[in-house]
Amino acid sequence: MDDTQPKKILVIDDEIYIRDSVIGFLEDFGFEVIDAENGRIGLEKFESQKPDLVLCDLRMPEMDGLEVLANVAEKNPKIPIIIVSGAGNISDTVEALRLGAWDYIIKPIQDMTVLYHAVNKVFERAEFIEEKHQYRRDLEKANVELKVSLETLEHARDQLVQSEKMAALGELVAGVAHEINTPVGVGVTAASFLDAKTTEFKKVYSAGELKRSELENYLQTVEEVSNSILINMERAAELISSFKQVAVDQSSENRRRFNLKQYINEILLSLRPRYKKTGHTIEVICEDNIELNSFPGAFSQILNNMIMNSLIHGFEGIEKGQIRIEITRAQGMIHFVYKDNGNGMTPEQKEKAFDPFYTTMRGKGGTGLGMSIVFNLVTQTLKGSMECESTEGQGACFTMIFPEHWEQG
Repeated sequence: MDDTQPKKILVIDDEIYIRDSVIGFLEDFGFEVIDAENGRIGLEKFESQKPDLVLCDLRMPEMDGLEVLANVAEKNPKIPIIIVSGAGNISDTVEALRLGAWDYIIKPIQDMTVLYHAVNKVFERAEFIEEKHQYRRDLEKANVELKVSLETLEHARDQLVQSEKMAALGELVAGVAHEINTPVGVGVTAASFLDAKTTEFKKVYSAGELKRSELENYLQTVEEVSNSILINMERAAELISSFKQVAVDQSSENRRRFNLKQYINEILLSLRPRYKKTGHTIEVICEDNIELNSFPGAFSQILNNMIMNSLIHGFEGIEKGQIRIEITRAQGMIHFVYKDNGNGMTPEQKEKAFDPFYTTMRGKGGTGLGMSIVFNLVTQTLKGSMECESTEGQGACFTMIFPEHWEQG
C-alpha cells in the first residue's frame, strides 16, 4: 500500500492457529494487525483500536460473526468487513453479505494470496467510496458557492439593468426637454409680439384715432399669431403627452391594453431628438388596428435599445442609414421585424449578439447589456422568440415573434 501509515486490520477468530497464520501473513505485507478470540472481545477492540478493516469468522462462542457485523455496521457503516466462512456455512455467508459484509473468504484458506487480493480489493473500494463522498461534498460546496455567485451576479445584473433604464430615461428627459424648447420658444415669442401689438392698438383706440384699416390689420395679426401659438402649444402638448406615457411605461413593469402602431409612433417621437439632426430615417409598416394586451414598457425598452444600437454601432461611419420596422400578425402571433442597412456584424459578433456584457465599444461607454436586455424582454417578458441575421457590410435583421395577447402561466 502507498499510505505512509500502515492500514490497521482487526482479525476476529476463535481458532488460534488461523489467527496466527493470518496475522503473520498480513504483517509480512506491512499491515498492522490486532486480533481477538471471539466476537465480544472483537467489538471491544473495534471501539478502542479503530481498525480500518475487520476480518471476522462466522462461527464463534459468546458472539457470532453476524452479531459482530450488525454491531460494526451500526457503529461505523463505512468500515469494511470481510467474512471468513467454513464451506458448510454458505447460507450464513449469504446472510452476512445481505447485512452489509463487503466480501467473504471460504476457510480453510488454501492460498493466502486470495486473502491478500481480497484485502487490497476492499481497501481500494473503500478509498474509491471515500473519494466519491469527498467529491460529492466538494460538489455540494461548489454548488453553494455557485448559487451565491449566481445570486450576486443576478443582483449586479439587475442593478446594471436598472441603471441602464434610468440612463435611458434621463436621456429621454433631456432630449424631449430640448425638443419642447422650440415650440414653447415660438409660442412665447408670438405671445410677446401679440402683447406688443395689443398695447399699440389700445393706445390708438384710447386716443380715438382708430381707423378701419388698422382694426383689420390688428385682427389679422391676432388671427395669425394666435394660430401660431395654438399650433406650437399643441406640438408641445403632444411631445409632453408622448414623453409622459413612454417615461411611465419605461420605468414600470405594468401590463395594459394599447394600440401598437400609435405607441411605436409615440416612442419614435420621444427618440426623435436622438436622430433628427442625422441623415438617418426610420420607417414603420404596421396595421392601424393591432391592439395588444401586453407590456408597453417592454416595447419601449426593446425599440429604444435597438434604435440606439443601430445609431451607435450599425451606422458608425454612415451618413444616411435606414431603419425599417415591419409588423404583421398571423394566428394570434405578432411578427416584429427590425432591419437596418448599417455595418452588419462579423460571424463572431452575430454569435455573441445577445450575450450579456459583450460590446464592441468597451472603454467607450458601452455596457454590453442592450441586446441582452432586448433578448430577455422578448423571450421572458413577452414570452416570444428572437433571431438575428446579419452579414458584415450588409446590415442586420432581427425577427421577434410573440403572442398578440399576453397570458399568465
